[in-house]
Amino acid sequence: MLVRVLAVVVGLLALVAGFVVVGSVTPATSSAEPLAVVAPYQAQDDDSEPGPTLDPQTEADAEKDRSRLVVGVAAAVLLGIVLWGRHIRKKRQQGD
Repeated sequence: MLVRVLAVVVGLLALVAGFVVVGSVTPATSSAEPLAVVAPYQAQDDDSEPGPTLDPQTEADAEKDRSRLVVGVAAAVLLGIVLWGRHIRKKRQQGD
C-alpha cells in the first residue's frame, strides 16, 4: 500500500509540473512566411565598449525560488503523511 501512496504523490507532482509547463509554453503560429529574413549588414567595430551585462536572476529571485521549492517539498511530504495516515486508519478499522 505504500507503493500506492507513493504513486499518488508522484502523480500529483507530475500533474502540478504539467500545469506549470503547459502554462509557460506559448502556442506556435502557423504561417507560410519564413521566420527570419537574412539581410546584408555592415560589420561592427570591435573597438566599441561592451554594454552592461544583464543578470536576470538576482539574489531576490533566487531566494524566492528557493522558498517556493521548500514550500513545495513540504507540501508533498505533508500530503504523503496524510495519505499514509488514512491508509493506516483504514487498515485498523477493517481489522476490528
